[in-house]
Amino acid sequence: MGLVGLVAIGFAVNQWLQTDSNPTHSPESSVVVVDGQCESEGVSLIVDFGSESELQAIEKCISNYSDTSWNLFEAAGLSVTGTSKYPVGFVCRIQNFPTESKEPCRDMPDTSVGSWSYFVAAAGASDWQYSTWGAATHKPACGTAEAWLFKLPSEDLEEPPLNKPKTSVCPTN
Repeated sequence: MGLVGLVAIGFAVNQWLQTDSNPTHSPESSVVVVDGQCESEGVSLIVDFGSESELQAIEKCISNYSDTSWNLFEAAGLSVTGTSKYPVGFVCRIQNFPTESKEPCRDMPDTSVGSWSYFVAAAGASDWQYSTWGAATHKPACGTAEAWLFKLPSEDLEEPPLNKPKTSVCPTN
């Protein structure tokens, strides 16, 4: 194989790495986002800043989405920050909460400050399940719901959010 062939293969592999396996890159172009949980098709996303925050919970419905849970934030128009050491390994900050002065997001999130708990609800389900997946590896399906709840050190990480998920069963193609 000549130099041109090797360059072409290198370019193709680089493009694949940047689009298919990079959890911080979202190729979605036809995504539709509306406020509130989904009433029919889509993925519902809830961000609850916790019991001691004055910030209002955010609810979004993201339709035509097929990427990772990490990229769901970007698709919904929300910011998410990992840690310096694990950029997409841990959700450290959502919408700049907690503030950088409270949580610098260097290594693992500081549990003495609090941390984000991640919950999912399957299509057709009415209750939250504590997620054992990471946001960078989980791909939510149409009809499912996801919630991120900021928990203080004294709170049970697996205690689900008070607002119930709205899920649906999407038609299959």
